[in-house]
Amino acid sequence: MNLNQLYYFRELAEQKQYTTAAENLYISQPTLSISIKQLEKELHCKLFKHNGRYVQLTDYGRIFYDTVTKSLATLDHGKKKIEQKISQDKGNIHIAGIPTAIGILLPNLTKQYQQESNIAPHFIYHDNPSYQICEGIKNGWYDIGICSYVPEFSDFTYVPLYTEEIIAIVSQENELAKITEISPEELQGESIITYSKKIQIGKDITNALLASASDLHITNRLHDELAIAGQVLTNDIVGVVAKTIYLSGFNIHTIKLDLPKNTRQVYLVYDSNQNFSPEIIDFLDFIKSHKKEIQEMVDNIPV
Repeated sequence: MNLNQLYYFRELAEQKQYTTAAENLYISQPTLSISIKQLEKELHCKLFKHNGRYVQLTDYGRIFYDTVTKSLATLDHGKKKIEQKISQDKGNIHIAGIPTAIGILLPNLTKQYQQESNIAPHFIYHDNPSYQICEGIKNGWYDIGICSYVPEFSDFTYVPLYTEEIIAIVSQENELAKITEISPEELQGESIITYSKKIQIGKDITNALLASASDLHITNRLHDELAIAGQVLTNDIVGVVAKTIYLSGFNIHTIKLDLPKNTRQVYLVYDSNQNFSPEIIDFLDFIKSHKKEIQEMVDNIPV
């Protein structure tokens, strides 16, 4: 029994078809078939039974599948930890951020750090939504994240870093373009579009709006300010978004929205159980000591 056989077995068990499994594994179907037969011969039992064009696990196969998936998950996790350690030893810092952090904040922050510090790590940026950032930290793909709080990863360390103002946006022709401030209650009767509830900012904004006015008509389907602003201009509806640089390219009217300041709280996120390199520890300390300047940078983003 070898490692390839275990990966082949898992893929076939999940795809339930030799052709698809072989394509995903980048091997020929005969190679996969021979490998499974050798595995069955070594284990002295049938792992699969045929059901037309498909295969399904036998009782023995299901027992073996549970063991194989757990073993491979442990092995893959260990490989990722080693890869992360090798990357750190080379002076790399993998930092993942929500799009607005990657677009403006991090380039300025890392440039300032490199100017002030005697340490000169190489920063590798990754642009992702909050959940994927935390998942990447857990899997060892990223060292540090800048994102929302994600309840599924509550064991991480979350350091409040900055808040983004939540605003309403409308076209210049909309009746609401005559005002500069508005409350959620005053949006009753309006068609509102905001972020998808599949991402954390969408959940946070929707909860804050409905806490103030429970009967608002809210559509949750988009993932960023660019898409929301486009819909606002096309359909003459009200958008509720974070005030970010991505809005600056649109001819829209912005309205101050009466929501709690921490509706959009962004955190510095990391797994404190990780064995960080001195470069990462130093950069974490740098970020924590510059929170005031970071908030000022965010507040002064032109829209």
